Amino acid sequence: MIRNVLGLTIVLATCLLSPRAVRAQANQALNLAGQPPEILNIVHQELVLGKDASYQELLTAIARNYERARTPVYWFGGQSLSGPSGVIYLNFFDTFADMEATSDALAKSNAAHPEWVPMQERLLTFVSSETNEIAVRRDGIGYRAASIDFSKAHILRVATIHVRQGHEEEFAEAMRDLSAAYARLNADAPWVTYQVNAGAPSTTFVIFMPMRSLKEMDDYIARTKALRDAEGTTVDSRLQEIARNAYISWDSELYMVNPAASHISDDFAAGDPGFWKSTQH
Repeated sequence: MIRNVLGLTIVLATCLLSPRAVRAQANQALNLAGQPPEILNIVHQELVLGKDASYQELLTAIARNYERARTPVYWFGGQSLSGPSGVIYLNFFDTFADMEATSDALAKSNAAHPEWVPMQERLLTFVSSETNEIAVRRDGIGYRAASIDFSKAHILRVATIHVRQGHEEEFAEAMRDLSAAYARLNADAPWVTYQVNAGAPSTTFVIFMPMRSLKEMDDYIARTKALRDAEGTTVDSRLQEIARNAYISWDSELYMVNPAASHISDDFAAGDPGFWKSTQH
C-alpha cells in the first residue's frame, strides 16, 4: 500500500500507472510490455463473499474513468481457480524510481479528479483480506525467463516459497539444478523467479509460470515423470533434501487471467489482441 497526498489508502494493483507501458507506447516497433519486469508489485486479495459482482462493476467503472481522462493506469488481473473470492493483480516497473514517479502521478491524477477517490475507497470495502508485496526479479534462478510474455498468458501458475533465514543459497541451488534438468529435456515451460523486497519476509520467493491453457498442467505432470526417468534419483533426492532443510512452506496456486478484471495498455494487448480485446471496459 501507499498513501497519496490526500491521505487515502489506495490499492497498488488497481491504481498504479506503469511507466514501462507508457514508454513502450512511444516505441510501437518493440512489444516489451509483456516481458518479466525488473520490479513486480504483487497483490493478492480475498473478496467478501457475495460481493464479486459489485467489486467487478466498480473496478470497471474506475477503469472507464481512467480511459476517459486518458490516464495511463493499468493492472493485470486473474481469478483463483480454487475459489471465486481469490484474485491476484500485478503491476510492472523497471525501477523503484519508476514506482516513486507513479505514486506522484497517481496523487496528481486523484487531485485533478477528486470524485474518483470515494470510488477507490469503496472498492476496498469489498475486500476481506489482502497481501501487497514488492518483489525484485532474480535472474539466474529461473528457466528461459527471457522468453516469457505475460501478454500471452491465459493461465498463471504462481508458487510462493518461504525459505528459512540463511538458506537462500540452497533455494537458489535447487532452482539452478531444476533449470538445468529442464534444459536437458529441452522443456518448453519457462518460469521467472522474484524475491520479495517489501510486504513479506525477504526470504520469500515467488515463481511465475505463465501458460496458454490448462492442458499445460497435463504436460507438467508428464514432464515431472520424464524428469525422474531421465535424471534418475540424483536431482530429485537433492531437491527433496533442500526442501526439508531450507523451506518453511511451498504454496502453489492457479489463476485464470481475466481480461474483464484487467486494465492493460494497447501495446500489452497487442501480444494477444483476440484474448485481451474480447472484453472491453
